[in-house]
Amino acid sequence: MSVSGQRICNLAEEAASAADPEAALETLTRIREELAEFERQQVARALTAGRSYGDVARAMGITRQAAHRRFKDLTKGPRRDSQRLPPTPEVRLVFEYARDEARSLGATVLAPVHVLLGILRNGDRRAAAALDASGIELDDARRVAGGESARRGGGKVEMRAILGETALCARRRGSDEVQVEHLLRSALASEDPGAERVLERLGVAPERVLAQLDAGQPDDPDCAGA
Repeated sequence: MSVSGQRICNLAEEAASAADPEAALETLTRIREELAEFERQQVARALTAGRSYGDVARAMGITRQAAHRRFKDLTKGPRRDSQRLPPTPEVRLVFEYARDEARSLGATVLAPVHVLLGILRNGDRRAAAALDASGIELDDARRVAGGESARRGGGKVEMRAILGETALCARRRGSDEVQVEHLLRSALASEDPGAERVLERLGVAPERVLAQLDAGQPDDPDCAGA
């Protein structure tokens, strides 16, 4: 379950048990905010899985045009060129979250550590699940990443470089698009050690996360954390 899904469940219990109606209403407002984020995650997941805007619209009970207006930023982006593979909608959402996390930490340049936080926040069923199975939680990672950013003064590696490495990783693994798991592998293999250091400070070796990610898959050491 994603972070938003967990929060919705916890907030629903809090609202239902609130003795004060004003407190319940305040909690319901927070639930609506989390529901909007959770909805966006599910739309990104559906589009990544190959569903169309028409499919999404039918599931939501709205028109295709309305669905496209609300979520078109999950599929638009820079033109594809010969050097890059297209990112999935979930990857676009991870970068959206990564930018939010970078701003919250006062960083002016996106770095692998922000990508790590974005992956955790998005809660996909491959990369985030591997982090969760390794014992990494978003709040803990945020706390450690905050100290890391303050000590190092923010990220030093531009996301263009990360995307280039991510595309190479995706190609080596036989993919025709950049997926969230490729982002995680690239973040842990980056020359900027921020993401790797966050895991280590939380007592988790990067190799453990990669092992979770590789469970049941052929290993490719060229786009892991080695």
